[in-house]
Amino acid sequence: MGISDAKKYIGQKCDVRWRDRLGRELQAISIIHDVTFVPLYGGYLITDTEDILLEKIVTVEVACAVEAPVAA
Repeated sequence: MGISDAKKYIGQKCDVRWRDRLGRELQAISIIHDVTFVPLYGGYLITDTEDILLEKIVTVEVACAVEAPVAA
């Protein structure tokens, strides 16, 4: 997954599946906060639960859109 592909998920609650360094598939459902590039490492998906290297991502599916809090 590239950075431009990942940016369309910012602000949404997604089901993210990725592979760890041992090849096991992991899953998390969390809000995508940002996508960033770290020199020498590559692109990362910044979520509630952890930061995920974009090249390790298997699938991303939108669970639901997150609404911004309303100020009173």
